[in-house]
Amino acid sequence: MIRKASQGDLQAIERFLAPRAATSMFLAGNIRDHGLNASGHPKATTVWLSRDDGQVTGVFGLTEAGYFIFDAPEVPPAEAAALRRALAGRRISSLTGEARQAEAMLAALELDRSQIGFSDEEPHFRLQLRDLQMPSGGSTLRPMHPEDVPLITEWRHAYDKEIFGSQNLPEIRRRSTARAEALVDSGRGRILELGGLPVAMTAFNAVLPEMVQIGGVYTPPGQRSRGFARRAVALHLAEAHEDGVQEAILFASGTAAIRAYRKLGFQRIGDYRIVEFSQPVAVGGQ
Repeated sequence: MIRKASQGDLQAIERFLAPRAATSMFLAGNIRDHGLNASGHPKATTVWLSRDDGQVTGVFGLTEAGYFIFDAPEVPPAEAAALRRALAGRRISSLTGEARQAEAMLAALELDRSQIGFSDEEPHFRLQLRDLQMPSGGSTLRPMHPEDVPLITEWRHAYDKEIFGSQNLPEIRRRSTARAEALVDSGRGRILELGGLPVAMTAFNAVLPEMVQIGGVYTPPGQRSRGFARRAVALHLAEAHEDGVQEAILFASGTAAIRAYRKLGFQRIGDYRIVEFSQPVAVGGQ
């Protein structure tokens, strides 16, 4: 059975997601930040769940921005049909999750694969922060401030073009600005400086009391191959560890990034799939 979650389901959902935190950080983090079935924020998430014999077997979320996030180890045919009916008419702009589950979700929702504009399967890594290997260097990390928004906008825009092939269009730049402003407001982003010059940035894109997920790591081309991104991530994780965080996860793109994260002590735990649609696709109800 699949149905929309209610407040009375929150504890059961949290119990289901807790041992699966590494593969459900976006989902668990959004619920923690905004609550169940919230509205008024791009990350506010409507949540559905599946049950079998009274036990939660899957949790599915759709953000206001159209991001479909989930943790469902198994989706049998009957459950897939029920999920399509539950989400009928909803529009999905992106789908992200553990690689095997992501493929199952694409099939279960019968989404139009011809509309996929970007799809990538990336190595998924985890680190116990007690094992963090701190790189040396004279660069320092600081919080992001409102006056940093223009710089962060440029860096985010460049990142999206490099990784996702985003176009240099007015609406894409507005999205980059909105994301830069949201990142500054969240307090979860940091800028690395060397001699007062910004040389890299890093951020947490999902946060739980004992675990953080790293995202938004960027070094401009002229400052690369100098270890700045690795040091930025390490300093940010050390700061989080002091505040009680015990673990970190991330998914990495490119051999240089993978090499850098391994040097910090990250160990691969699987693969993570990111799917972006060229335009939002609707879920059918059959």
